[in-house]
Amino acid sequence: MSVVSITDENEMALVRYDRGAKANALNLDAMEQLTATATALAARTDLRAIVLSGTPTRFSAGVDLSDESLWRQDIDPVARQRVLAAGGRMCTAWSALPQVVIAAVEGPAIGGGGLLSLTADFRVMGKSAYFRFPEVRLGLTLGWGGLALLTSLVGPARAKHILFTDRAVAPEEALQIGLCEEVTDDGATEAAAAALAREVSLCPPLSVSMTKRAVDAECRANWAAPFEADQFYLAQLLRDKPASG
Repeated sequence: MSVVSITDENEMALVRYDRGAKANALNLDAMEQLTATATALAARTDLRAIVLSGTPTRFSAGVDLSDESLWRQDIDPVARQRVLAAGGRMCTAWSALPQVVIAAVEGPAIGGGGLLSLTADFRVMGKSAYFRFPEVRLGLTLGWGGLALLTSLVGPARAKHILFTDRAVAPEEALQIGLCEEVTDDGATEAAAAALAREVSLCPPLSVSMTKRAVDAECRANWAAPFEADQFYLAQLLRDKPASG
């Protein structure tokens, strides 16, 4: 069953991720569909901008902790690491898109859902939306390229404060610290994101793609890539290990 839909409008694509339930959490199938979607969109030279949204009331509540295919322990370590790295492959695919990407964020964008929105070039938030990254409090590390993405937007001290306090970042603060570019009424984020996409599309597309690539190479390089997948895997193994005593 497809949980990703694409609607074309002139030179813009509206991509909606909607599981229909489960707080729009990301299971393995959803991550693989979103990865494949980004790969397909990257090859389209007719598109200048992409709007990415979740459901009308929530972007995504993060990784689906009930998805057995993500958390099973009865497979060999190499296979398990590859499964746990699915989110990283998804975020890498969305970060690498040559078109301008705008995330329309309604409701919660938590953990992996928040990271997916950070791969976009811009974020538009509804007034009831918020970001939250609980990974460190849960004994994990922020993977999927998230450390580089978050730090590039808000700086190292704010990134550590957000991660270590596990607090919700409301739209007004997100706008102030650089986690979003616009705040609008609930239910209006897709329209606002589309308006921004049309404004961006006034620029020559080759100039936009070259500028995006140059800025991202300077500011969004994933310096954590060589070790973040292994860190996340190790943290998961430590969480699985029964406490001694």
